[in-house]
Amino acid sequence: MSDPSTASTATPRVVRVFVSSTFRDLHAEREELVKRVFPELRRLCEARGVVWGEVDLRWGIPDEARAEVLRLCLAEIKSCPWFVGLLGERYGWVPEVIADELIEAQPWLAEHRERSVTELEILHGVLRNPAMADRAWFYFRDPAYLDTLPEAERQASQEQPTPEELVRFGEEEAGRRAAARRAKLVALKQRLRASGLPVRENYRDPQHLGELVRADFTAIIDRLYPAAEVPEPLDREAADH
Repeated sequence: MSDPSTASTATPRVVRVFVSSTFRDLHAEREELVKRVFPELRRLCEARGVVWGEVDLRWGIPDEARAEVLRLCLAEIKSCPWFVGLLGERYGWVPEVIADELIEAQPWLAEHRERSVTELEILHGVLRNPAMADRAWFYFRDPAYLDTLPEAERQASQEQPTPEELVRFGEEEAGRRAAARRAKLVALKQRLRASGLPVRENYRDPQHLGELVRADFTAIIDRLYPAAEVPEPLDREAADH
């Protein structure tokens, strides 16, 4: 892959970002990004003759397509040269089964059964791809943020036995499964810290996350596509075509 610190009108002027996160506990964060921060970055890109795009599949997948989430996410990651990972206090949904045809297409998945979709996205998009070393950013929410939430929301934002697990497996086994997910989350965060990738620790709330992402990607856009090097209108039109 070419050096991301260089860019020219001969290469596509595109910043396309894949957003990876758990779902229920980070809804407010993703809303902050999709509705406020990303539109600002899109306007900045447009002023520089750059196309901005983000992929946040959890917004667009209906419940009946849940079994297809992993396949769709792994496919979309390939089209995104930039990656943003958000982690709170939930490890996320672990598929009970990974389809044989998906493992045939992605053999590495066979070694990572019982991993959450979020961790599989991170493995596929970043940790198994050295070319992403300077194209991925991770943001860990301050656990103290949960203290500001109503009780029901606070419980839903942590790894606890689910009602379905309690019914299906009983209290002891459901508790063991929740503890296993918590341990996997701790291990994943530690692996990311040790990776040398940019990790922003302990953002206070969704607004603080938005400030961090805005600053990080504004710096990227300024570095790759300086205001002094905006293509002429005819060049921009040719690039669009």
